[in-house]
Amino acid sequence: MVTSDSPSPPAEAHSSNEGQSFVGQLVKSVFEPGANQAAVLAMNVSFFLLLLTLAALAFLTSWNKHVLLLLGVTALLWASMLWFVMELTKVQTRPDNMPLMDGSTPEGSNTQPSETKKDQ
Repeated sequence: MVTSDSPSPPAEAHSSNEGQSFVGQLVKSVFEPGANQAAVLAMNVSFFLLLLTLAALAFLTSWNKHVLLLLGVTALLWASMLWFVMELTKVQTRPDNMPLMDGSTPEGSNTQPSETKKDQ
């Protein structure tokens, strides 16, 4: 019998996304704040396929200006969505945005609304 010196990690230490299918993670992302990896992957795949379809359509229509305009708008929308997801991730991972475990307010925060100059 082989024993190890270190205890095995508890079951809670494993990622909650382990064992879930892609569709399960995507459905779960609807009910959670922020964007998880499944939602971002679905967005990227969808935009890529849309760009591919519009590029093929532009070729088949002899580079119709309307299709090219749609292609450009789609590319810009994809870029703006990627930027938004990156900014959202930055804000979510900041330490001052993390909730406290005991439900109390962080030190130095004022729970009372501050008076404005007009209210004084």
